[in-house]
Amino acid sequence: MPRRRLSRYAFHRRLRLLRRSQRRSKGRRAFLLLAVLILALPVMVIPAFAAESVGNLPAVDGLSATGLHQDMLIFDRHGTLIDDIGDHGDHRIVVPLNSMSAFVKQATIAIEDKTFYKNNGVDFAGITRAAVADYSHHHIAQGGSTISQQLVKQVFIGPNPPPTIQRKIREAVLAVDLNSRYSKDQILELYLNTIYYGAQSYGAEAAARGFFHTTAHDLTLGQAAMLAGLPQAPTQNSPLINPTRAKARQAEVLDAMVAQKMITPSQALAAENEKLQFFYPTNQLQAPHFVDYVLQVLDKQFHIRPSDRKGYRVYTSLDLNVQHLAESVVKNQIDRFGNYYDFHDGALVAMDPKTGEVLAMVGGDNYYRPGGQINMATTDTRQPGSSFKMFTYTAAIESGRLNMLSPILDQPMIFPLGGGKDGLKPYAPINYDKRYHGTLPLKMAMGNSLNIPAIKVELTTGIPAVLDTARRMGVTSLNQDDSHYGISLTLGGYGVSPLDMVTGASTLATMGVRHRPAPVLHIQDGLGKTVFNYDPNKNQFQAISPQVAFIIDSIMSDDRNRCMSFGCGGDLTLPGRHVGAKTGTTQDFRDNWTVGFTPTLATAVWVGNPDYHPLAHNSTGIVGAAPIWHQFMTQALASQPDQWYPVPAGINQIGQNYFLPGTQSLPATLAGRWPVCRFRSFNPYTVTDAQLTVNGLPCVLGYTPRNLDQGG
Repeated sequence: MPRRRLSRYAFHRRLRLLRRSQRRSKGRRAFLLLAVLILALPVMVIPAFAAESVGNLPAVDGLSATGLHQDMLIFDRHGTLIDDIGDHGDHRIVVPLNSMSAFVKQATIAIEDKTFYKNNGVDFAGITRAAVADYSHHHIAQGGSTISQQLVKQVFIGPNPPPTIQRKIREAVLAVDLNSRYSKDQILELYLNTIYYGAQSYGAEAAARGFFHTTAHDLTLGQAAMLAGLPQAPTQNSPLINPTRAKARQAEVLDAMVAQKMITPSQALAAENEKLQFFYPTNQLQAPHFVDYVLQVLDKQFHIRPSDRKGYRVYTSLDLNVQHLAESVVKNQIDRFGNYYDFHDGALVAMDPKTGEVLAMVGGDNYYRPGGQINMATTDTRQPGSSFKMFTYTAAIESGRLNMLSPILDQPMIFPLGGGKDGLKPYAPINYDKRYHGTLPLKMAMGNSLNIPAIKVELTTGIPAVLDTARRMGVTSLNQDDSHYGISLTLGGYGVSPLDMVTGASTLATMGVRHRPAPVLHIQDGLGKTVFNYDPNKNQFQAISPQVAFIIDSIMSDDRNRCMSFGCGGDLTLPGRHVGAKTGTTQDFRDNWTVGFTPTLATAVWVGNPDYHPLAHNSTGIVGAAPIWHQFMTQALASQPDQWYPVPAGINQIGQNYFLPGTQSLPATLAGRWPVCRFRSFNPYTVTDAQLTVNGLPCVLGYTPRNLDQGG
């Protein structure tokens, strides 16, 4: 009985094994039949089947690697990449096939499509081998798709299509059509610029930059083999995620290259032993505030945006070496003295005066801190303090009413209006040192940055004339109606940007020729076609005469003119070099400036706090911004000889003083007392302009009111 049960068990076991074997045999036959069917279809019945089952197919004409969506690349003036702007972190940088390493081309063909240069887009033998291997391993062990099929899948079908027969047929038909219209090199170029390598990198160039911080042109054999192994399974084979599997896949690629006699076994061994350094995806952004500024210019001036995905190559005016110097100097000053003087941010803009090209831009100490994206160099305006006086005195000399020796009485002045938050209280401007200095020549009043003489010069010249001069010289921030601006204009009471100030300084540095800021030198589209070339000659305007510019330059460069307030030989001078400079400090010490220039470099520096809280210890431009300006200018100009300007024609020289023709002997209009108002008391709500004016000038009170507002 037991033996009989054993025999029955054995019988049923054999029956089950037989049936299982039959099912496997049928499955194998079915699988091979499917493979043969796919093999035969392109030759025999694809036209009819495609018409019935596949439907209309897209046209494959008009394809070009340069037409692919790709990153905008931003370079400095020397061609160094400073930003690669992709699509939400995805990157593609299209390069021609001849700019790619031969290794990456060979490695790709060896592992993905060894008959690439022989097949017509479909490798029938490869499909059969893949089918047998897939069935034997009970999973997809090999891919039968050629490079052409993978390309049409990416371009026309999508990266993750359903595994249907119709889809495979569509791929095959399109691949054959592709090969009938394009050369093999064109197809390979498209593929290597299209395929996904993982880590948000599409195309070999983006992958080379992302994984290895190199280019597709400079890939080594080991690097190329590693990249070529990624498209099969970008995540599974990633050296960042699965280094063991990535290494094994690299060996497979190298073995395939050896088998195809593309490389020797010794080359493969050396490549396998090469120590590769991998990098996680990062945005290699440099000079971030400058890049933001360039993007604004591209949008406004050229209607070009990164979202266009047209692969623009933007070559900017930035000198990355000068930029790094500027960043370092600003940071060092804030780190060393920021806590003591209570300033925690700074900005610097450096410009080539002869062209308007922006060489460096620091828009803040730390771009990545909360609020750090605000560009203090361009988008935020701050009161420039006394640095604005360079426009006031330029307008005065230009008017012909004053010269550099015109005597000015530094005296107490109380204006009936202009003080308080509503401007309805009396206003008494004060000098930086809260003292009065008697009568001084105009050049010393300017050099020592005295407020009361500057107001007298402004009112004598006219506020509209000062505004007009500042705007002509490059100040764009003062764009309201002239009536909006009052007495405090010359004291820097209205916000401007460091970019405005450096443009004005550059105008003085080029003998009156203004160039608008020029951050972009050259633009190419994804096809390599030039979209824009900067021409400085088309961006110049004679804002003031060379004679006026030379007189102001002479005042600003003579250290003797400022020794009374700032001491001689300080940070506003550059040893062994001619240089013009001006500081600025706002009321309550909230903003701290230095602006200066040579014939080849103009620089504006601001330090302060984004939240407007004042600096400590009466911090002025000479202790906050001037050290930054001095150190930057000294190092940036280290390799250049000293330069200055010859005396232009049309100037009369007496000793070391310079005059516009006919202005050598002018009446000493500012040496006497300022006109006093004819009333003893007044109602600020009903007083008229006629009452506030004497001899065409705003009058001052002859008494000291109780509600006096004193300000610098």
